Amino acid sequence: MSRFDPTRMTEHIQVWRGKHGDDQPLFGPLPAQRLGDVVAYEFQIPEHFVPAPGRSDVERTFVLLDVGVSFANPFYFTGAEADTWYVDLISVEQQGDCYIFRDLYIDVFVPTDGRHYRQLDLDEFADAIASDALSMADAVDGLRRWQRFLDRYLHADRWPSAAWTDFPPQSIQVLREIAEPFGKPVRWEG
Repeated sequence: MSRFDPTRMTEHIQVWRGKHGDDQPLFGPLPAQRLGDVVAYEFQIPEHFVPAPGRSDVERTFVLLDVGVSFANPFYFTGAEADTWYVDLISVEQQGDCYIFRDLYIDVFVPTDGRHYRQLDLDEFADAIASDALSMADAVDGLRRWQRFLDRYLHADRWPSAAWTDFPPQSIQVLREIAEPFGKPVRWEG
C-alpha cells in the first residue's frame, strides 16, 4: 500500500524576502513549496538565537497569497507563547517560480489558546506613509488586504467569538505536515 506523499502535490519554488523600501539586498533564495494559494519557505535562524527546547533551528514561514500575509510560529517562543503565531502584512511579487515578499510594517501576534491578538507597528505604517516611503496606493491596498485577513481568518462575524475563524488556516496543513526540509537550509544572519 502506498503512503500519502504531500510533496508530490506541491510545486518547488524559490523565495526572496526583505523589507519594503529597504536598500539592503533581499535574503534568499530560500527553499520553498507552493500548494494552491499557499507558499511555505524555510530558513535557518542566526547562531546567536537559541531555539526553544524541542524546536528546530530551521523556521518554516507560511504565506497566504490571496491576502498577502506571512506568518510563523517562531522557534524562540516558549511557555505560554509557544503556540503564538507572528503574522506580517507583506507585498507579493511573482517572477516565474520565484516569489519576492517584502514586509509592509503591520504585524500581529495571534495566540491559539484563546487570548486576544496583539496588533503591532501601525505607527511604523503611518510613518512610512507620512515620509512617502509607502505610496498611498500601496497603503490603501495593504490596509484592505489586512482587513480581509482579519475578517477571513480571525473573526468572520461582527463580534469576536471565543475561537479564531480559521487560524492557523486549514489551507497550510499539508505544507505544515511535510517533515523533510524543503532544501538545504540558508542561514539568516539578521
